[in-house]
Amino acid sequence: MNSLVNGRRDDRVPADDPGFLRGLVCFDTLRTYGRHPFRLEQHLRRLERSAEAMGIPCDLGEVAADMSRLLDDDVWIRVTLTAGGNRVIQSARVDMDRVGRPLRCARWPVLPSAFLPGSVKHGNRAAWILAARGLGVDEVLFEHDGQLLEANRSSLVAVLDGVARTPPTDGRMLEGVTRGALLDAARLAGLPLIEAPIPSDGPFDELWVASTLKELAPVAELDGVAVGGGGVGESLHRAFRDLVQSERA
Repeated sequence: MNSLVNGRRDDRVPADDPGFLRGLVCFDTLRTYGRHPFRLEQHLRRLERSAEAMGIPCDLGEVAADMSRLLDDDVWIRVTLTAGGNRVIQSARVDMDRVGRPLRCARWPVLPSAFLPGSVKHGNRAAWILAARGLGVDEVLFEHDGQLLEANRSSLVAVLDGVARTPPTDGRMLEGVTRGALLDAARLAGLPLIEAPIPSDGPFDELWVASTLKELAPVAELDGVAVGGGGVGESLHRAFRDLVQSERA
């Protein structure tokens, strides 16, 4: 793994940084296809919004300059900003085995916070990690008011009655960059993907999770029950790959 701290290699984050002590950090992760960073502007603006919501310093010029030093073929690049004003950039090769790999998931009830909304990509993830670990699944799907919102590391796409849908961004969930790209890809390809609530009890023809490092991956099991299907999601994934290629041209 390659890393930079405040633009320098082999530097350290001070131990008294409130990001380290109190979890006051925000971050964003993008990947390259070849050496092309996919939807860089969207990732940077989301990082900026998250930093603003948490009162964390953010200089996008410095972030972009650091990221450019770590560009390589098919890598992920993660930017972490701390409340102490420190900037950590990490990169490593994308694990291609994660792309499209089926996952086991479980529903998990959540209560949205007025002070740390779901639209903020923050680093306070211990509860989510422990929930997935305790339930013996790869990811948990956040359930609120009879709806599925997102997974702890992914956006959601569900197919009901042959039509794919993804929840609208209403402040309770992250505005996924891959989710947005899937909506664009579906429009270009003439595929049925709409923004609409996903009922937590389905029934689902197909269920998928979307993220930078997974692209679009099927949920093979939900709460211990197999989820069937695959055709609509597979078409969406092909359309996404076509979009990626067109944006690299």
